[in-house]
Formats: sequence, C-alpha cells, structure tokens
Amino acid sequence: MNNLLNKLAVISLLVLLTGCSDFLDKEVKGNAIDETYYDTQYKMQSALDAAYDVLQSDAYNDQEWRFGEAMGDNVFGTDEGLSSQMGQLVNFRFNTSNTWILQRWDINYKAIHRVNQVIYNINKVRISTDAKTTYDGIRWIYGQAKFLRAYYYFNLVKTFGGVPIRPEQESVDSLVVPRSTKEQCYAYIEKDLREAAIMLPVVYGSSSELGKVTRGAAVALLMKVLMYEAKPGVNSDKWQQMVELGKYMVDGAPMTYAQMLRTNSTEDWDNLRTRLWFKPVEKISGGKNNTSEYENPTDNLSQISNAYSLSYTNYYGSPLHNGDKMAYLFQFYNEGEFCKGSIWEVVFKESGDGTGGDTNEGQGLEFFDVGQVKMYSTDQLLDNIFGSDVRKDFTIHHQGQTFDGEIWQGGEGNYVSLKWYTPKTDKPKYAGDNGKNRRVLRYADVVLMYAEALNETGDRVNALANLNKCKAQVNTINSSTKLYVAGGYGYIRDQIWQERRMEFAYEWDRYFDLVRQGQAANVLHAFAAFRANRRGAFFREGINELMPIPQTEIDVSNGVVEQNPGY
Repeated sequence: MNNLLNKLAVISLLVLLTGCSDFLDKEVKGNAIDETYYDTQYKMQSALDAAYDVLQSDAYNDQEWRFGEAMGDNVFGTDEGLSSQMGQLVNFRFNTSNTWILQRWDINYKAIHRVNQVIYNINKVRISTDAKTTYDGIRWIYGQAKFLRAYYYFNLVKTFGGVPIRPEQESVDSLVVPRSTKEQCYAYIEKDLREAAIMLPVVYGSSSELGKVTRGAAVALLMKVLMYEAKPGVNSDKWQQMVELGKYMVDGAPMTYAQMLRTNSTEDWDNLRTRLWFKPVEKISGGKNNTSEYENPTDNLSQISNAYSLSYTNYYGSPLHNGDKMAYLFQFYNEGEFCKGSIWEVVFKESGDGTGGDTNEGQGLEFFDVGQVKMYSTDQLLDNIFGSDVRKDFTIHHQGQTFDGEIWQGGEGNYVSLKWYTPKTDKPKYAGDNGKNRRVLRYADVVLMYAEALNETGDRVNALANLNKCKAQVNTINSSTKLYVAGGYGYIRDQIWQERRMEFAYEWDRYFDLVRQGQAANVLHAFAAFRANRRGAFFREGINELMPIPQTEIDVSNGVVEQNPGY
C-alpha cells in the first residue's frame, strides 16, 4: 500500500508540474533546451509572463471571489444549497475533498512552480554589456518573480496555515515536501518581499510596462503580510515594522537598503548585491567610488510616497470623471486603470475576436456584470456595511437603473455592487471578452494599515489622522464634513475596521479580514440570523479559521503532509 501511495505521489505531482507549465518539458523546441531556454532577458521575461498569466485565468479568479467575498458577511449568494460544493463551502459544511478548496491549493502551487522557474534559472541569463541598465532589467524581472512568489504563498498561508515550501528546482526526489510551520512560511514570504522592495523600481519607463509590480507593491504587500502575522491588541514587533514601512510609504520618511532588508544575516553586502543582480563591484568603473552605479547599504531608497494618492485621479493626475461624485466609482473602471490610488492591479486585455476561456485574457470582472448574479446584498446587509455612508450609493437595486442607463433585473430585494459593473463605454465587442482590470492593492489600504499599526503601537493621534485622511477623501463625494473622532485603543480600532469594511466592500478581501481580526466566529454566527439556511452558524471557532489541506495531498504524500486540526 505504501509503495502504491508513493507511486501515486510521483504521478500526481508530475501531472501537476507538466500539466501546469511548459517549463519542465524536455522536448527540444528549435534549438532551445533547458540549458539555453533562459539564457536571454527576453526568454526570462517570457517565463515571468507565464507566472503573471495565472492571475488572469478563470481557475484563479473563480476561487478568489469565493473565498475572499462569498464566505464573508457582506453578501449572500445564488449557490448556497448544501447539494453543491459551493454551498458546502460558504456554509462551512464542507469535507476535506471540497472542489474549491482543492482548486485554491492547486492554482496557487501552479503559479509558484512557474515563478520558481524564473528564480532558479535567473543566473543562466547571459549579458553582452556591462551597462547598468542591463543589470536593472534582469533585476526587475527577478524582483517581480520574488513578489509573485510571496503573493501566491500568502494566498496559501492565510487559507491553510503552514504549507509545503516547494524547492526552486523540482525533481523526483523532492516530490513530497512536508509542511513548514506558519511562522517559517511567513519568514520566507517576508524575505522575498523585502528583497523585491530593494530590487524593483518605483515606476517603469514605459506605459507598456504598466501592470508589472513595483517597489510600492512590494512594500504594500509586506505591510499586509505583517498585519496578518500580528494580532490585534497583542504587542508585537510586526506592528512596529508596519509603522516603519508606513512612515516610508505614506509620510515620505527616509529608509535605507539595510533598513528595508531588516536582516541580521552575515551575508556580505557585495555578495548580496551580486546575488540580486545589482551591478557587481568588479564591473563598476571606479569601484565603490562610482556612486551612480554602486548602492551602499546605508544609502536611502528612492521615495515612493509621491507615486500614490488617495485622490480620485488618473495615472497622469487628472480628476476621474471630471471630478464629480462618480469619480470614486470610476477608479474601478477603464478610466481609472493605474490611477493614483491603485498600487497593483491584474491586467486584462480585450482580445477583440471573441475568444473565450483561459486563452482569452480579457475576461476581467465581466462575470459579475449586470444581469449575471452570483453574489448580492440586501437592505439589511447594506445598512450593516454602510449605515448612511455615501458609498452605499454605489450599489444598484434589483429593479434599478445604472448611471449610464442600464436596467437591471436582479431579483426582489437584491443589490449588487457597481464595482462589478462594466459601463457602456467600456463594454467589450464580444461577451466574455472584457478588458477590465482587477485592483488588488490600493493606496487606501496602505493608509488604513498604517493607521491600524499606529493605533496598535500606542500612537492614537497619528492613527486618527491617517484614518481621517481616508474619510476626508470619501467626503469629497458628497461634500460631507463628518470625520472620525478620538478615543481609546478599542474605539479607534473599531473605527478603522469599519472604514476598512466600507472602503473595500465587494473587493474580495472581507472574509480574510474577519479571520485575521479574530472576529470571524462572532460575526458569522450573528450573520446567520439574516438567512433562512443560517449561513455562518456552523463556523467552528478555532478550526474553520483555516481550511483543511485537500485530501488528495494527504493521500499522495502517504501522510507526510499533515492535516489541520479538526478535520
């Protein structure tokens, strides 16, 4: 039996690796084999594009909204019956073989495999010139890969806890890898993000490179990772690290390379620079004295605080939608792509030929378009989320009319978010071919994370000031003057959490926010009162904060990969 399971493990992972990527294929294509496939910057960029490509796939996006939004308390769904895998998931009545749990595991590991091909093979790139721009180009590819790997592992850790950290070079000998602890996984993620932050540029030089992750994206995701590691009300160095990063990204305080890396490693600085594809000393004319090509650990990183804004302005700084009330909503539409409030977004591009499925990278968020309901809110839910806040206006009633004249029939008492809508001016030529980008990291998130960390470290005054930066921007929608008010630790924290809920409603993050805040059990148990099927009532505190490891992974590893408690 053990031999059978071991064989199944080999077959299972080989299918995953070869089916998910072309990078382990030994077939000679042209004259490119494994030893030469990665030998140019162009080829390495192609490999990196494959790692980004996962973000555009149906398989990736279908599990993102299910876990991040549908399992939370902002929405009801049209598929909540216990006869379906989706219904079992959102009701916390699933078993360890749930389809969507397995898909979340598989798609993120598929992406990690692709990223690891870039990272493992980066030193195979051959360069023909010692120009600093050559090193910059390769380093930026490397930094993006480190960011993406951290992002995909973060998806897994916040869902499953500690997970196996796959070797960068896959082999038959490393098919079965035991789980690392949650702390080990987070340390791995942090290291990737800190290195990515010193490797990546603040902006790229061409509009064709929009959508590539930047230093701002690395810092923002690092703050989010640290926030998930920390616990509200518990003193932790993670909160203090968030404050340091917030001062750099929001306030414009200086930060050195060494401070960003925040490491006690004995690795020699010049070795580290060479490893990360900074121009090595031996290639620099004048050596370390050439300050234009040599970065010291005590040098300040270039500023990023001016690259982003809470204002509703486009990439060039001009007001969205002529600066009227709809500017808030248009930051989520084509006009707002790469706007000042967007740090990183997944790029979708309309193909224009009607191609469907994953061969078409232009689906975007079209599957939530008017008339296609998968999640919705009700009057009661909207009151819980927004109260009288103006952002409630950016939903549409089941028999309502959109701002551009669409009539929506969505069922009695149902509301959908206009963040999911595609305006007439952005409509694709063919159905299912929408080029609407998804915003993943926004500057408002950074400011609110900074406010939360300040509050956790005892700086209530600056916590409130940053919270009110966000509120003051929202006030521009309807000329309100209402701001949040001072109070003790818990009062400030609750105001920050309420602002987070309103600002990021329907952006696929609510469920995980509840879990990391320690509120999931109480909130979902209370939420059960609003639904005849009592959705949320079966959430088990201390167990369901993490999903079970997919049973197939337990089976094919012959128990090497252990199950989470309670499953």
